[in-house]
Amino acid sequence: MMITLITLSLLGSLASTKAQTVTYTSNAANSNLRIPPTGSSGLTESSIFVDVTFPICDVDVVVHIEHTRTRDLDVDITLDAPMGITDPLVRLQHDDCGGTDDLIVTFDDSATISLDGVGNNRALCNNDGISVRPEGSLATFNGYPSSGFWTLKIRDDQDRKRGELLSWSVKLTRCGDGAGTGDPHFKSWAGEWFDFHGECDLVFINSPKFGHGTGLAVHIRTKARYEYSYIESAAVQIGDSVLEVGEYVSYLLDGVSNAELDKMDDKYPVTHTEVNSKKHVFTIELGEGKQIVIQSFKDLVSVKTVGASAEEYNGSQGLLGEFGTGKLLSRNGTVMTDADAFGNEWQVRDTEPKLFQANRFPQHPVQCTMPSTERLGRMLGESTISMEAAEEACEHWGDMKDQCVYDVMAAGDLELADAGAF
Repeated sequence: MMITLITLSLLGSLASTKAQTVTYTSNAANSNLRIPPTGSSGLTESSIFVDVTFPICDVDVVVHIEHTRTRDLDVDITLDAPMGITDPLVRLQHDDCGGTDDLIVTFDDSATISLDGVGNNRALCNNDGISVRPEGSLATFNGYPSSGFWTLKIRDDQDRKRGELLSWSVKLTRCGDGAGTGDPHFKSWAGEWFDFHGECDLVFINSPKFGHGTGLAVHIRTKARYEYSYIESAAVQIGDSVLEVGEYVSYLLDGVSNAELDKMDDKYPVTHTEVNSKKHVFTIELGEGKQIVIQSFKDLVSVKTVGASAEEYNGSQGLLGEFGTGKLLSRNGTVMTDADAFGNEWQVRDTEPKLFQANRFPQHPVQCTMPSTERLGRMLGESTISMEAAEEACEHWGDMKDQCVYDVMAAGDLELADAGAF
């Protein structure tokens, strides 16, 4: 069970919904630049202006440089950061590739090949189909806002040969909104879906830097029933204030059932909208259109973020992964690839604050209760709902249609399709 794909037992694996990647390429004014420039110190600079702002989860850089000796070149990329923050700079290439003509590569932190120490090797250094690791780490930019001037800096430290920067591009992958819904399906900050069927209390988000140290945490409680599992309730803590939402529109604010909803931590407005008798939406406003939305439909609860940015979530961890990198990390920072192991890793520990008013088995150190392979194997095969009926009911869910079909068939309830997609 790999975490980058949603696992659907008899339905097999669905392709993950990746976070959006946008490529920005140098225009005519920033290409065909001499290396080194005439009458200069040997530094050639080319800038790309990005006018869209979103939090960065990944950066790749593509360069096409013609030069008669690549090892003479130092290549860096920098971003003009917001006021008050030092501009980050990453070294892409330093005196590598020997006397190879030209440098035509994609720099990507996840590449398995490095140019560090490479001599004459045209297959690595001059190959527009290859990705190589940069000298520094492009993850330096993760969590920064995307907008501003991205500048490629090329220095010819020998100044004996000549070349040109023909073109370059920066590929920016945005951190998207996270979600938890259904049986249960989780969408990480990087836009990847996976399932975790264990029954326990789980850390959905832990963002201690929120509100300049006020702190924000979201826990969810999952429950197994019949042949499927679901999110039974969710609790959001901001500062010392806690909103808990459960089944059939039950909720508590700071421990008071059905309390008048106003603001959490005296700052963040909370509203409750009754869509119909079965569907209710609770919205926590974080400012500037950013929200945490908890939805209850009958006895199922779902959670999502809206407009997530580094200001609220930078460095946060939990079931959504690490904001700013999108990596699904263990508590000690190890990248995890198994959905069951990852879910169990983020069970609420007995050393952590309990956001739910009532305890429910299991509680750490007792581990999450996991479903049997036999149970998962017969979930859809014995469904009282046909595949055709489920697909028709879930048609309006768009790219989440398959998740909807799975939930409808597992629960044997066509009305789940009316809960609405995120």
